[in-house]
Order: sequence, then C-alpha cells, then structure tokens
Amino acid sequence: MSLALHDLLLCCKGLDNDKATERKKETERLRSLLRRPDVVQELDRSSGPQAEGSKQLTWDTVFRSLQRYAQKETESMQSSKSNVTATTLATRQKKMAEIGSLIKYFIRNANKRGPRLTCSDMLKHVMDVLQNSYSCSAYGENYSSLLVKDILSVRKYWCDIPPEQWHNLLNLYCDLFHASSKSINRVLVSRVIHTVVQGCCMQTDGFDNALFSFFSKALLNARQEKHLTVLEHLVSALNIFLRSVAMNCRMRVCHLGEELLPSLLYVWAEMRPSVALKEEIVEFFNLQICVHHPKGAKTQDTGAHAEDWTRWRSLLYNLYEALIEEISNIGSRGKYVTGTRHIAVKDNLTELTADICHQLFPGDDDTHTMEVTQACLRSTHMGSPTSKRRRIELGWEVLREHLQPQQNDFDIIPWLQITAVLTSKYPSMVPGQELVPLLSVLYQLLAEQRRGERGPYVLRCLREVARCQAYYPERAQLHRTELARLWGRVWALSIRGASSPQIETLSLDLLSSIVHGGLINMDREFWKLFCGSACKPSQGAALCLAQALLSWPTPKRIISRDYVGVTEGSATPNLKETLIAWLLMTDQSEEMENSSRPHPIICRDFPYNLIANILVSLTLKDTRTGLKRLLGTEGVESAFSQEQTTSNAKGNLEEIERLYLQFSFNTLPSPRRDTGESAATASTHGKFAAVLCLRNKLEQSLLCVADNLLNCYSPDSQSTPPECLVRCFSLLTGVLAGYVSTGFMTQEEACRSQLYTKAKALAQDFSEFVSSVRVKMTEERTISTLRSVMKLCTRSASRTNKDNVCPTSSSLFMMILPTGLLSELAEICKLLLSSVSKRVNVVDEDHHMDDDLDVTRNQQGDNIDLFDEGNESHSSTNGTRRQMGDNSEASCGPGAKSLLAEDHLAQQDVALLAVLELLCECGSMQHVHGLLFKPQEVRRRLLLLVQQMDFSKALHLNLYLVLLKKLPAEDSLSPQEFDILLRPLADLCSLYRQDQEICAAVLLGLLPSISCLRKTQHMPEEMRHVQGLLLKVLSAFCSLSQTGNCTAAVRAALVRCLVALLEYRRA
Repeated sequence: MSLALHDLLLCCKGLDNDKATERKKETERLRSLLRRPDVVQELDRSSGPQAEGSKQLTWDTVFRSLQRYAQKETESMQSSKSNVTATTLATRQKKMAEIGSLIKYFIRNANKRGPRLTCSDMLKHVMDVLQNSYSCSAYGENYSSLLVKDILSVRKYWCDIPPEQWHNLLNLYCDLFHASSKSINRVLVSRVIHTVVQGCCMQTDGFDNALFSFFSKALLNARQEKHLTVLEHLVSALNIFLRSVAMNCRMRVCHLGEELLPSLLYVWAEMRPSVALKEEIVEFFNLQICVHHPKGAKTQDTGAHAEDWTRWRSLLYNLYEALIEEISNIGSRGKYVTGTRHIAVKDNLTELTADICHQLFPGDDDTHTMEVTQACLRSTHMGSPTSKRRRIELGWEVLREHLQPQQNDFDIIPWLQITAVLTSKYPSMVPGQELVPLLSVLYQLLAEQRRGERGPYVLRCLREVARCQAYYPERAQLHRTELARLWGRVWALSIRGASSPQIETLSLDLLSSIVHGGLINMDREFWKLFCGSACKPSQGAALCLAQALLSWPTPKRIISRDYVGVTEGSATPNLKETLIAWLLMTDQSEEMENSSRPHPIICRDFPYNLIANILVSLTLKDTRTGLKRLLGTEGVESAFSQEQTTSNAKGNLEEIERLYLQFSFNTLPSPRRDTGESAATASTHGKFAAVLCLRNKLEQSLLCVADNLLNCYSPDSQSTPPECLVRCFSLLTGVLAGYVSTGFMTQEEACRSQLYTKAKALAQDFSEFVSSVRVKMTEERTISTLRSVMKLCTRSASRTNKDNVCPTSSSLFMMILPTGLLSELAEICKLLLSSVSKRVNVVDEDHHMDDDLDVTRNQQGDNIDLFDEGNESHSSTNGTRRQMGDNSEASCGPGAKSLLAEDHLAQQDVALLAVLELLCECGSMQHVHGLLFKPQEVRRRLLLLVQQMDFSKALHLNLYLVLLKKLPAEDSLSPQEFDILLRPLADLCSLYRQDQEICAAVLLGLLPSISCLRKTQHMPEEMRHVQGLLLKVLSAFCSLSQTGNCTAAVRAALVRCLVALLEYRRA
C-alpha cells in the first residue's frame, strides 16, 4: 500500500474513535487528504477494474467508514438529552449540517472524474437514513439534494439501479410527501419524485398501481397546495407517467384524468401559476383529449372512450369556458408588440381549444345553447366547491362573432388561429352552409386589414378553408356560385399580396391552395406573377407555380408590362420561355456576368428536385403530364406538404392515437383525394415530345448560371458560400435526370453532355473547399458550413426520395463526386474523431486496459451471455474496459440524459455525423460505370472507424448507430464487411444492457442489416456467420425480456426485429 493510501487508512480508522473530538479532527484530515492529487490518483487506481479483487483501500471502503462515522455521530446526538438550551441545539444542528456536508463533499469528489462509488451502496445508505425519523430530520434535506444532483443525475447510476430499488425509492418519497411531519422541504421532495418517476418510466415496468394511487391522492386537492413549484414538479411527473402508460392503461388514464381535471383546471384558472406550470397543465389537458378522443373521435363507435361520459362532457364544457376566458384575458392584456412579435396564444393552447370546439360544436351550422351544471372554480369560505347552472353558447356562429372586422386585433387574432387549426385538423366538421358566411367574414378581414397585423393570420385561415373545400367539394355544390365569387375576390387580393414582402409567402400558399382545389376559373393574370419583378423565385413561388402547372394547361403566350424583354412592336415572348427565364433570372444574366453574386436560384433551398423538375417540364409540349410524371403521385404530395417539425412527444401521442383506433376497428379515412387522372399519369411510361428550342434555351441558361458561379466563387467570400456550389451541381444533375426519365437521352448520353461536364467542374471546386476545412476545423463558422453542405449533399445522394427522378438523379450526383472529395471527408472524420479525446476529460490512462489484454466477447467464445452479470461483464460496482463510468461525458449530465441526447454532442460532433451520413450513402451504392470513386474503398475506411470505437463516448456511440442504420443497403456489404460492422455489437450490448433507451436504439438499428439478408446475392453459407451474430444478439434480448428486465419500448423494438427476421426466413 502506498504512503498516501496508508495515511487515508489511518484516517478512516480514526473516524471510528470513541472520542468525539478525535473524530472531529479526522474529518478535517479527511478533507485535507482528499484535496491531494496523489491520494485521489491512488484511490482511482485501486478502485479501477484492474485492481478488482485486491485488498487495497478503495473509494467504496472510505465511503463505508464515512457511513459508520455518520451513524455513530447520529446515535450520539439521539441518545443525549432532548431538553437543552438553544445554544446546545444550535451546536447540534451545526454538527448535523457538517456531517451532511462531509458526505456530499466526499461523493462529489469521488465522482468528479466519473462514477467511482457503487450505486447500490449509496442508495441503501440514503434510504436507511431517510427511513429513520430522527436521521431524516437531521440529514433529509442534504441527502435529498445529494440524490437529485449527484446520484440520479449520473447516467451510469441511473442504469445500475434495479427495478426493486426504483420501487422502494418511489414508495419512500411518496410516503415522505404525504407524511404529516415535514422534515424535508416539500419542493425538494416533489423534485425528487419527478426524477424518480422519470427513472421508473424509462427504466422499469410494473409500478403503475403505485403511481396511479399516488397522483390521485397528491393532486386531488391541488388547490390547497401553498407552493406552486411543488405542483409544477408533480404535474410534470404526472405527464411523464401518463405518456408511458397511455398505450397499455387507457381506461385508468381516462379515469385519473376525469378525477384530476377539476383540481388542475382550478389551479390553471385561479391560482396564477407560473408559465412552466401552465405549460404542464395544458399538456395534461391535451393528453386527456388525445386519450379520450383519438384523432378527434366523438363516440365510442368511432374510438372515443370515457369512464363516465356525463362527467367528462361536463368537464369539457368547463374547460371550454376556462379557455375562452384565458384567451379573452390574453387579448385584454394586449401582449402584441409591433415589429417582430411573440404570439400571445401559443400553439398548444390553440390546438387544445380547437380540439374542444370540435367535440362540443354541433354537427350543423346552428348555435346551440347548453345548460350544464358546473362546479364553480372559486371555493366557498369552508373550502368546498359550489355548483351552479350555466348557459354556454356553442357553434360556428359564435366563432364568427369573434372574427368581426370591428374587433380589436388583440381579440381577433387568437380566434383566427383557432379557426385555422379547427379547419386544418377537422375539415370534415365544417358544415357546407358555413362555408359562405365564414369565407365572407374572412374576405372582409383581408380587404380591410391596414398595417398587416392581422393579415398573416387571415391568410393562414383562408388557406385552410380552401383546403377544406377542396377535400370535400360536394359540400360546396349548393353554394357554388357564391363561393366562386368570394374566392375570386380573395384571389385578386392574394395576387396583390404576393408582391408584398411581409405576406408574400402566405399569399402564395393561399394561391397554391386555391389552384389545387380548383376553386376559381383560370385567370391569365396569375401568370404575370412569374413573368417579371412582381415576386422573386422562392420556395413559396416555386410551389405555387408547380401547382399551377399541374392543375391548368399552360398558355402559349401572355402579355406582361413588367417583363424586361417586351418592347413596343415586338413579339410577345413564349410563356414557357418566360417562366424559365424568371426561375433562372436570365433576364439579368448580363449584369450577373459582371457581378460578384451568384444567381438567386442557387442562393436558397427548395424542395428536393422541384426546380429541376419544373424546368424540364417547361421544355415539354405537354408540361402538365410531364411534371406529373417527373414528380410521381407520392412526389406531388411530398413536394406540396408543408415541412413541419414534429416533436418526439407529439409523435408519441400520434402513435398512441393510431393504436387506439386500430383496436376500436375504426381507422379514420384520410381526407386527401387522389384523382384517377393523377395516378394514371404518374404511372405512364415512354417518351415525351419536347420543344427543342426551349430545351436549348434551358441548357444555355443553366450553363450561364454555372459559369457565373465559377467566376464569382471564392471559399472565403460571404456572398458565395459553398452551399451555392452544391445547389448548383445538384440542379444540373437533377435536370439531366429529368431528361433521362422523360426519354430524351440515356444516362450515358447525359454523362457526355455540357451540363454534366460543368457539374463536375463545380464538384471539383467543392472538393477544394472541403480540403481547406481540414486546417480550419477550430473555426465555428467553418464547422457550421461543413455540416450544412453535408446535409445538402446527403439529400441529393439519398435514394429514398419519393419522386420518379430520384434513382437517376442520385446516381448522376454520385458520379460527379471526385475521389479526392471522399478521401478528404474520410480524413476529416479521422481528425474530428481523434479530437474527441482532447475535448473530453478522460480519467487516468490506467483505467484503459492494455490492448494486448483486451479480448472481445466474440473472441472469448460463442457460449457467452451478452448480458451476464459475472465479473467479466460490466458490473455495477467498478466496471471494465470502456465502461460508462470511465469518463465524465458518458456519466454525468442534467437529468441523467442518455448518450443519444444531442446535449452530449459538440458542434464538431454533429458535423462529423453529417459527413458520415454522406459517406455511408456513397459507400452503400453499387459500383457503376463512370463512378469516380470506389464504394468498396469508402466502406473500408468507414469500417476502420468501427475498430477504433470507444462506446463510452457519446460521439462514438452515435457514430456507430449511424453506420449500423445507413451502411447496409440492398446488397452493398460483403460477408466480411458485415462481420466487421456487427462485431462490436456484443461489447455494446453488454455495456448498455441496463440502459433501456440505448437498447431500443440498437435493436432498431439492426433492422437494415436484417433487411439486407433478404436481398443479398451471396450464398447462404457465406452469410451464416452474419446470421449467427444477429441471432445471438436477438436471442440475448429475448432472454432479457423473459426475465422482466426490458421495458415496453425495448420489447416493441425486439418484436420489429423478430418480424423482419421471420420475413427474411420466409423469403
């Protein structure tokens, strides 16, 4: 034993001394020793995996000495006289605080470089202390704080806690919350409960009864809670719990919701909660609407459910009234400010109001007055709620009253938001008789808006009404003439708005919806938007133009005073030629040649291949049919669908709703209609007739765009970022792919064209930019740009897009990428990967075992359980090589977040993953003639990264999952490559066997590999070892599932793998 540890051992023995003064001296000495680097280093070494089984002093040994010291001091104080002076009492309280502080200091010092202490020992000590009334009053605050900040915030500890211990911890703090003795601050107790509930829901199954009972008791009298922060923690915990059990316990979730909703509604409406608490309560309301009425279902026959329909209906009316009052208060406070403003009514509140309106509004256009018995929100002086009758008016007429032009903007805008959501989510509920009055009032608002305050909201609302009418055209038959007249007026105002920068995008969206629905007769004035300077090429303008080309025959010519090329006495230009010129801005080409700025069309992002498909279709005689063919049926829908980011929470609710409807055998039909003409056109094959002069004009214009970019591009220029290069050569290959798809040329002819040559020149410039990145990787701007261009490249290289041009476009895009580009990207991967160790606080090098001694589980033999708990596995005490505890990155984080969370990734890490996705696309393609790089070489370099993986690092774990999901495609991997890719699975599964989130991610990551087995051309004998690797992992998870150590998410992922495996065996 070293001298440093010998001193520490003597100190630990001194903590057991019978004299209090001696023990006091030893605590000071212990603090002093723990500040010495040599002592900490020796303790780390003796507590490491190499020293396992030795009799050296470890962190756990010192902690046990501290436990005995704390117990001895507590017993000493407990046995002394209770009737003492205030001075003596203060001295005791000071000593208690010092003991708690010493324990906290020791644990934080031990775990500063990663978790060293055994989780079960720490938790047992904490629970033993808290279960004793005296010690709980003495150390409860300190230990609860320690639990939240230093134990349950460490991911390794989070995963090491067995289900029974989670359950015991939950019961302990639930009892402390309900206890009459308030020895611990209720806010702190509720915070611990929130964390423990989160852990129970993520790491265990089977504690539903305890939590249903606890929340029912804790929140039933929420109005009596004095500290709203307590409610904030509890309601947040309630939402976490309900989301986790909603799929399996729908009836109980409904019952609890009906029980708690009145109390939480009172808190929300009457107790002035914080913004955070309000958000949690609104989330609770939304979750209850989802569980009671999936996808808006109104009756049991269509999938709705309530435990007590009369009570639930009454609660909906109460909630409706509270929401109306809240919206009215928001309007009266006038929280709108001019300029860039924050919308006072948030999306979640708007959607909740719309959902409730959908449930309560009658099925016709009448206004219904309902009398309901409502529990008054305000309590009487005795504390019991009063009940009274209320009259509530409901219906579309009431909604329209809130949309009158004379209303203040602050009052009208929330109702415009609600109307837009209502017609968007539930177009089937809008009565036919309501279309004319609703459209009329919206037109008035659009016509009378002055400074654009309400304008954007009116336009959004009109867009949704247009889509609603398009979904259900039969409802408009009786009022077709009046609706057409109103839409004509709206159309005229929208065309005028398209030239206004403030509302250009929304006006174009509205025009596109009107065109798609065929709500008006063709207006030749519409084309003038795309013939001059009325509006510039943008995503909204391109989508609107594409919708017009798909819906109407394109006129041959049209007169536009704004068009630059028209002079008095000259012939009117061909409209298709004008549209090509407008998209590519060729009317400004002479100015562009002398300009240092690239063409606008390559300065912004557009939906994938949309511009290329429009340009190619404009060179065809039958533009309408050609564009439908290029986009395909799915491509049309994907091009015109608005890009909406769906949060994980919202996505989870939608999955739950789908499940409910499946089991009610009543799946709601989609309102979208596919016309037979569209489907038939999209599926036609063969050549199209082209206008040769237009095709030549297009090619010359594209060459002009490319030459201008090559002339003005500079890697350091702010006006010509590298993204322009990617967009430009992606546009050129997209146009060539359109030519190939329409039969104008073969892929070989495309590779000999001028456009292809120019695209290769642009790709070479791009390769030089990537080369320059290697010396600038410390610059934040460079890394951000690298990530951006990689995402653009991956989108163009991907073979999963939905239009008919995608396979050819992707192939041509890959073929222009120079070998040097991929070599540079592979080197950047290596550099970024090696820089991780410099950015992460890694523990002493002795914690990493010598490579000569490292033997993977595959090398140890086939009869090894991936999830064994033996000494060679990753035990919860000290761990082994590359254990989660070996570096702080993997171990600590706010709320014990998974290593899959983006919070663990630096900007360089995210850029590396973007580079990796592109390399996977390149490596997974089949070798074709003309390809400048070898996919096999790309795969070789990527698989070399696998051999350098340290799964304790967040980046390495995410990197491996990307390889697992993206590299296997079709028949891209050989049996040897598959073996290298799957070889680390055993170590990975063993390391994270207790982390349910990572287990589920790994299983889902195996789906592409299983799918590849079905499509491979290799002989079964060659793939037998690969099959064995996959079966070993899946069988290990099956065993784990049978022992009850898997959560529902892991079991669901396992089922998906097994189904895929059965499909493979059947094939």
